[in-house]
Amino acid sequence: MSARGTLAVAASAAAALAGRYVAGRSTADRQTVRELDTRLANLGEVERLTILPVVERHTSGPGLRGEPGVSYLVTADDLTMLFDAGLGTGRDRTALESNADALGVSLEDLDCVVISHLHADHVGGARSQLRRTFAFGREHQVPRSLTAFVPTRMSHPHADTCVVDQARVIAAGVALLPPLPRMLFWLGPIAEQALVVNVRGRGLVLISGCGHPQIERTLAAAEMVTDAPVHAVVGGLHLPVHPVGTPLLPQAVLGNPNWPWRPLGESDAQSVIRSIQERGPGLIALSGHDSTPWTQEAFGRAFGDRYRTVRVGEEIIVTAAIPRSA
Repeated sequence: MSARGTLAVAASAAAALAGRYVAGRSTADRQTVRELDTRLANLGEVERLTILPVVERHTSGPGLRGEPGVSYLVTADDLTMLFDAGLGTGRDRTALESNADALGVSLEDLDCVVISHLHADHVGGARSQLRRTFAFGREHQVPRSLTAFVPTRMSHPHADTCVVDQARVIAAGVALLPPLPRMLFWLGPIAEQALVVNVRGRGLVLISGCGHPQIERTLAAAEMVTDAPVHAVVGGLHLPVHPVGTPLLPQAVLGNPNWPWRPLGESDAQSVIRSIQERGPGLIALSGHDSTPWTQEAFGRAFGDRYRTVRVGEEIIVTAAIPRSA
């Protein structure tokens, strides 16, 4: 092919990407939180919530493996669920399998699975993403008939997948927000759902996978469908600010919701911080799988002793403000 032909092909491909981005962004932006018509009047409350990070970039000590993925064991009173399935790295055993065994987590004794969105670092790897499924690893199979709440069309040979298309209660005090759309320039459209747990006397603990939808929309959706205050935000917020020289350059490029020449920057992080500060939360726990050290330091300065970085093996515990009387 001649140089002129190569340039023509490249220009055509760039135009196609730009056209897809413009159309997808327009569609995503048209959905507003005000359109949500499901209110969870019967949400209920829990007495105790425990979030145990099983897969994260950062770890709390030796014997635990870090990877740029997310998987949390969430226990809300008597309900035990796995939120996301990590990236699935490891030649013989995945980080999810290795860390679960090290932490004494049984992947066979789950009540359900929640998948935040269909990206490789949340469904167990690129192969799972391409097949529109999820996986725990090579040794631990997903238990048969386990219910998996997913935000888009997915399937699994063992689990029963349930596509979430509106806010829904999955147990007393535990609910899923409706999947919110976001257009990413390189990866295309994505729909992501968040998990919320209503702890008595505290309010909502919002658990996020990547946080691709703008946090203001996610927080507003939580408050609209539950009519409860936000007490804590835990998980990914996708703020790979100043990624050069860090392992987060792929997240910064591939997960960029803006035009390629406008990466996520300090002003984006500060906007997210302000949106969260307006709620006066008691706890912010930020995932390092998609946010850089610069972002973690900015959150630490903004929230002080209310801030922590999510690490494998470090439990996050929220209990009722006042113990229920006997």
